[in-house]
Amino acid sequence: MGFEINDIGSSILLDSLAIASKEVEASLVKISHGKQTSAMENAANLMISEEMETQRRGSLQAIENAQNGMNMLSTAESGLSSVNDNLQKIRELAVQRENGTLNENDRAAIDSEIDALADEIDRVSQSTAYNKITLLDGSNDDITLQIGANSEEETNSVNISDSLGSVSSNNLKADKNNPDFLDKIDNALSGINSKRATIGAMSNRLESAVNSLFVQNHNITASQSRIIDVDIAAEVSKLTQNQILQQASTSLFAQANQSASFAMSLL
Repeated sequence: MGFEINDIGSSILLDSLAIASKEVEASLVKISHGKQTSAMENAANLMISEEMETQRRGSLQAIENAQNGMNMLSTAESGLSSVNDNLQKIRELAVQRENGTLNENDRAAIDSEIDALADEIDRVSQSTAYNKITLLDGSNDDITLQIGANSEEETNSVNISDSLGSVSSNNLKADKNNPDFLDKIDNALSGINSKRATIGAMSNRLESAVNSLFVQNHNITASQSRIIDVDIAAEVSKLTQNQILQQASTSLFAQANQSASFAMSLL
């Protein structure tokens, strides 16, 4: 048996040790991050995963947008409910006002109460707001909600302005001096109830959109997980295997170096 200074066996063992060490390091990184894909390992899967991440995060924000829209509509509906109550009281007073058993002082007192209720309607119209956005004074006629992850307006946004609009006493024609005052109040009540019905329908639509977005988000998350999440059990098994190879290569490399040193004994 010959002894050579340049032992090719040591080089082979050194390469095996380097490979095993690299695999151990890669497994540790994957297990610690919980991900199995990087740009250097699988560029295509990484691109698909990042596109899914864009959709996932966009859909989560769209859910929040829709829920905020529902809260806005709920605020507007509360204001409309108050206006409706005041109109009902005004109508009751208007019927009472027409009764011939009342004298002028009685009618003056009723007129004063009607005026106070009309002022309250105006106050509600001007003060009903969500995040400093007034909803019932007619100043915001283009409120659009982004309820989709993408930019296509026809499928990912919804305009809720038709549910709002001005409900001031002037706009409702709630003028006690109008000869058709009772008819005007009935028309105003009909308009308010129509707005409330529209708000209810719009809220149901937004709730349906939220439910759909939740399902979409869950499906995207599951698909993304299958692409990039690491199989912990398989990766731990691979780590253990490479650690054994690493230890074996280290031990054999030490022995190979010791065998080469025997050549010194011949000197």
